[in-house]
Amino acid sequence: MRYSVSGSGPVLVLVHGVGKGGQATFGHLVDDFAKRNTVLVPELSASEAAEDDGSDLTVEQLAEEVSAVIADFGTEPVDLLGFSLGGAVVAATAALHPEQIRRLIPVGGLVETDAYMKNLIGLTLSQSHDPVAFGRVLTTTAFSPKYINSLPNLDEVDKAGAELSPSKGRIRQLELLVRVEIRALVEKVRAETLVVGCNPDAAVPTHHSVDLHDTIPNSTYVEMDSGHMVIFEKPAELVELVHNFVHRP
Repeated sequence: MRYSVSGSGPVLVLVHGVGKGGQATFGHLVDDFAKRNTVLVPELSASEAAEDDGSDLTVEQLAEEVSAVIADFGTEPVDLLGFSLGGAVVAATAALHPEQIRRLIPVGGLVETDAYMKNLIGLTLSQSHDPVAFGRVLTTTAFSPKYINSLPNLDEVDKAGAELSPSKGRIRQLELLVRVEIRALVEKVRAETLVVGCNPDAAVPTHHSVDLHDTIPNSTYVEMDSGHMVIFEKPAELVELVHNFVHRP
């Protein structure tokens, strides 16, 4: 398991979802988080930096990888943030290893994949032979219309889409996203939890975050005006929201 360490202070672990990995997801935010926290960024199986056997992924497996990183660093309990598929992974981690987690922040996460998401992921995977089309499906659903319209031209959208290539790892992650069903686990979470939903979110629609909030007993809910990729659309607001939650008495 590879993970980076930055900053000092209480430990905050940032868990990526579908994509290249932890640094690609959170690299632009690490310095801001590290001003007040020791920030751990794991590279889970199927990320570009990971070394694994290429088998089918499970949420429980990725949760155990997160737990292993926390145990390896050796400072428990920690605060745990997960984005997108990572939101499901961190919820599972908190359920399976409650002693390791102080506060939990799933962002754009989910409890169970529904028919809409299965249809969308199927459409995305059907374009895996065409990197441009694959990227356009992902950018169209991952970013809000407001954000896409703020870019100077379609070339900039395609530039963002080029970062979302149909790699073997990303395809494995999307195939896992089709199979997410962790309600029985999420009901066991006891960590103080802030669920962050995005609206409008066409990738993991907002009602999934509401469902996550409703399923976790000790949780509060906040909604941000952003597409799914809030980490890029509203980075400063997200950092402030997380800081306020993890550093409150």
